[in-house]
Amino acid sequence: MNKLLSFILILIIISATSCKKDFLVLYPEGQINEGNFYKTTSDFQQAVVGAYTPLRDVALYSFYMEEMRSDNTEYDYNSKDRGGTGYEQLGDFLDVSSNAVLANVWLAEYKGIQRTNVILDRIANIPVTTIVDADKKQIIGEAKALRAHYYFELVRLFGGVPLYLHEVKDNSSAFINRSSVDDVYTQIITDYTDALSMLAPPAKFPQSGVITKGMVATELGLVYLTRKDYAKATPLLQSITQMGYGLLPNYADVFKLGNKNSKESIFEVQYKAGTDGQSSAFIYKFIPVTPNTTNILGVNYNNTSGGFNVPTPDIVAAYEKGDTRLDASIAVAKGKINSNVDFIADSVVSILSPPTAGSTSKMFIKKFYNKPYGLQNNTDDNWPLYRYSDVLLMLAESLNEQGKPAEALPYLNLVRTRAGLAPATSSDQTTLRTIILHERRVELAFENHRWFDLLRTDQAIPVMNAFGVKQKLAHPYILPAAYNVTNDRLIYAIPFRETQVNSALTQNPGY
Repeated sequence: MNKLLSFILILIIISATSCKKDFLVLYPEGQINEGNFYKTTSDFQQAVVGAYTPLRDVALYSFYMEEMRSDNTEYDYNSKDRGGTGYEQLGDFLDVSSNAVLANVWLAEYKGIQRTNVILDRIANIPVTTIVDADKKQIIGEAKALRAHYYFELVRLFGGVPLYLHEVKDNSSAFINRSSVDDVYTQIITDYTDALSMLAPPAKFPQSGVITKGMVATELGLVYLTRKDYAKATPLLQSITQMGYGLLPNYADVFKLGNKNSKESIFEVQYKAGTDGQSSAFIYKFIPVTPNTTNILGVNYNNTSGGFNVPTPDIVAAYEKGDTRLDASIAVAKGKINSNVDFIADSVVSILSPPTAGSTSKMFIKKFYNKPYGLQNNTDDNWPLYRYSDVLLMLAESLNEQGKPAEALPYLNLVRTRAGLAPATSSDQTTLRTIILHERRVELAFENHRWFDLLRTDQAIPVMNAFGVKQKLAHPYILPAAYNVTNDRLIYAIPFRETQVNSALTQNPGY
């Protein structure tokens, strides 16, 4: 068993560095290794790029755990192929500790944490004459911000988690207990506070894709909202309004490829279409399962992995009449079911189009739908983590929760006006709280905010149990045990393989 643990530890350490290594002691001349790396500014800048990479791995699975867990999306049940049951479990609140999605997200988050810890430990020993102070501050600021982000994801998904603040080098530093939720949040706040003093706002738009002071202030503001420390959230969120960000005039334009990293973007996970392994493929998960995607995407592909994160009738009904965000957020594939029980699409139409007699309609998320596509399962879409409209709504929320609804309204109404809606006018705190949560739902739909919003506003249990009743009535295939949402289901199980490798880990209640 000790040999097994040592081998796993070696894999963790090697996979967590941004440079290439071999198991052999002898290295070819010129090959990067720990003995000749982490010496120069360029070395550390490359390492920081490596610390961003796990963001992509997390984004591959986040929508299953964060959006499909909510009343915004569901899965399209495919009776012919039950290979996606692990994903379906997450949406039905039937997930178990052996669910592979949990394990993959946990591993990706800790891969990112290990990489940031390596950077921070190594740069602490670099002479001041080797790296100029400005570069050192930028490197440390980005590394601390990334570490804080990875821990913020983990603590919201799993509760208290092991808190690693230095490079893992041996068994004693690898296999540690879970820290408390409060301790994890304390470290997140410390890291983000440090990063805030080291990083600058965006120098120009479009941005380069690196973490800036704006992203740090945004997520730290959200941390304080999550902790219900509204007085600390407000000045952070207000500071972002002075950093050059702004709303694009047309909501639909926010998600066009030509507007990646725009002035409305606070931070996006970066992708690039092509053959060098940096592409995304979200739209293939979101469109229906179909043997031929030509009439949806313009490129032929046997899409067996689709039908997930499908907009629910519940979210469609949530949009007010005249809200331009509905048509910008959801599209409909129309077609027929053939003799093999396959969906064959013939066109993509607006969600506002009237139903067609004799046609099967399947909704999908439009925000990541950017034709034409040239390569199969290969797209250029970034994943937006935070947008300026999110900041405005968080600011409105923080002010309202402090009993300042009149100050909250202007920020809320900037978002509503852009969507073609009349300004909100209520000065009642309770009423405005409901309006703001609703506005966040439709403004940020399908961007992985809804589940966390329900959690931090204490609405997850009542909202999701009520939604579950409707789901069971609409879908006979949903098991009776599904949607039994209790306190235990507000966080996920610690992945089974982690509890087997690290005996110090305790499992969350209910799993």
